[in-house]
Amino acid sequence: MDLRFGVKIYDNDWFLRHRMSAVQAADLLAQWGVTYVIAQSKFLPMSNSAVASAVTDDDRKAYDALDDVAFRELLRERGIAYFACLNICFDPAFSASHPELTAIDQWGRPARQEDWYIGLPPDREENIAHKIDLLRHGVAALKPDAVHLGFIRWPGFWETWLPGDRRAEKPEYCFSARTVDAFNRDLGLAVPAGVPTAAARIILERHRQAWTDWKCARTVSAIAHIRHELAAVQDGLKYSINTLPFFRTDFDNAVEEVFGQNIATLASVVDIFEVMAYHQILARPPQWPAEVTNDIRKRSGNEAICTLQAKALYLEGMHAGRGRKSELSAAEFAQALSALAESNASGVCVFTFTDLLDMRGNETGQAMLAALKSFRS
Repeated sequence: MDLRFGVKIYDNDWFLRHRMSAVQAADLLAQWGVTYVIAQSKFLPMSNSAVASAVTDDDRKAYDALDDVAFRELLRERGIAYFACLNICFDPAFSASHPELTAIDQWGRPARQEDWYIGLPPDREENIAHKIDLLRHGVAALKPDAVHLGFIRWPGFWETWLPGDRRAEKPEYCFSARTVDAFNRDLGLAVPAGVPTAAARIILERHRQAWTDWKCARTVSAIAHIRHELAAVQDGLKYSINTLPFFRTDFDNAVEEVFGQNIATLASVVDIFEVMAYHQILARPPQWPAEVTNDIRKRSGNEAICTLQAKALYLEGMHAGRGRKSELSAAEFAQALSALAESNASGVCVFTFTDLLDMRGNETGQAMLAALKSFRS
């Protein structure tokens, strides 16, 4: 696959709001020079997140006319690779219908929805089985080039972890009895599992490294299980994941200890690391996406694509007043892209296709598209 320039298609606005046909959308993507897409579909639908992905009741009738298989084939004909995307450990509807799977933090608090986010740990076999069933049908229908596993990590609203924040004030999951029991069973320990706060205190004081390694291993095993189950559906699939854009030094290695993503061990089951380097969201400079992607590619030894956001986000509600820039200029986007061009990243991915569509008629959008068309060309 050519990983030079991709876009995330996380909603259906190109079809429902911009009124484009599948042929028009595929032609436009080819005209822009897009080489791959990471896409949700009817087979693998996406819940609302920072992107309003879910189809509303008002749009349901129009949406019925969309043929995702035809769109995928049109992209194939134009040499555009297709990543079939499904979020694994993020599914608010599934979480709501299975309260017994709720994660528990170190203070004994059940996870609750923050803004749009609520996560499930990767050790919830019921959720993984549900997602595998969806993937079997989706892969069989779409015959993608790759499968993109979103939100494959331990819970945490990482987009709110900004420079200067204190890790001690952030929740770490999961100290539920079922998770602690599994940890005991796998490591031959006897941590009392009945009281989450007591279990957390013992684990974090006496078994910190073992706990971190175990959490990271459970993330790896969830991906390995998905790969194994889909191998009978389609051979030769590549697998990519949402990768947290943190150095191991950020927040005292929270990327492994809190979120359970050890890049070195994940490399055994992940072919392509999609690095969510949203620099405006995380209040970082435009050179930072290239730097963190370099680090993840070095740690993994595998392909790494860097996702850049096309517009400013997380400015309202609980996110207001956190010091994020209120605008993302074309010049700043070009700076990030220029640094990325000189990096060891395999390519760039833009969050999102809809944002580029919305801006294509204005000066900022035209400048961004021009920079993207010339990226490593």
